[in-house]
Amino acid sequence: MTKAYNKMKTPSGVAAGATATCDLDLGYTYHRLDIRMSDGVGDIAEAAWGSNIGEIRLMVDGDAKITIDAADLVSLNKYYGHTHDNGILPLFLDRQQMRTILGTEQTAYDTNGGMTSFNLEVDLKAGITIGQFNIYAVQSDGMFPAGHPQAGLPKSFGAHLRIQKFHHNQGIIGEAEITDIPRGAYNMFATHFKTNAITAVEVHQNQRRFLKFGDIALLNQHNKIGGRVPQPGFTHIDYIPDNILRETLPMAVKDHRVKATFNAAAAVPFYVESIQGNFQLV
Repeated sequence: MTKAYNKMKTPSGVAAGATATCDLDLGYTYHRLDIRMSDGVGDIAEAAWGSNIGEIRLMVDGDAKITIDAADLVSLNKYYGHTHDNGILPLFLDRQQMRTILGTEQTAYDTNGGMTSFNLEVDLKAGITIGQFNIYAVQSDGMFPAGHPQAGLPKSFGAHLRIQKFHHNQGIIGEAEITDIPRGAYNMFATHFKTNAITAVEVHQNQRRFLKFGDIALLNQHNKIGGRVPQPGFTHIDYIPDNILRETLPMAVKDHRVKATFNAAAAVPFYVESIQGNFQLV
């Protein structure tokens, strides 16, 4: 079935310095959300999203499944090869770069059961002028299609994309072991450190090293295999540059650590992208 593109309900709380909240209707599968915004002059430019919006949160039953700053969402979108027209900031729930349909759409948000509320929260910066602020969505039917083993049954909340935000404080120059990424029954797509102070990285699980990049040029070239566009000011550790879902990194392990070498002290926000819920590796 052809996907629909619809304007969502009018958000509440749209004011400078406030949190705008858009209640998203249940019963559909959501593939992408678009923030449509202008100031008193015109549409928001790609480079200006961070001056107008702070944090963005996608909430399921009051739990933030996606947390990301607007400026960093622009960078991650560009990392995956997406561009932005002025006034439109997309939040991709599908993984459009994946090689299979199931790999692409499995991270979409099914809402026809398994949840009671679904909202997008957007922190608007103080002192801004808001011309328009609306949310649009790419949606599909919330039922399994004909030919599927569960044809005619509702698609309830299960597998989904999660983006978590963390912080690492690096007080000295040298190697750091980052061990506070939660472990559990999910698989990781990538980790994005918002810094250019990292000069080398290793990833270890269960006392075994399986990734080692002695310099960032090697890491960036590795990431470009699948069409990635490494962003200035970021260090990207991408576990699936070949865009194959079964190659995502399992996190049901006893130990996971990133060893990063820093050439300067830094307070580093970072994001973990993963697939969670009842997912299938294809």
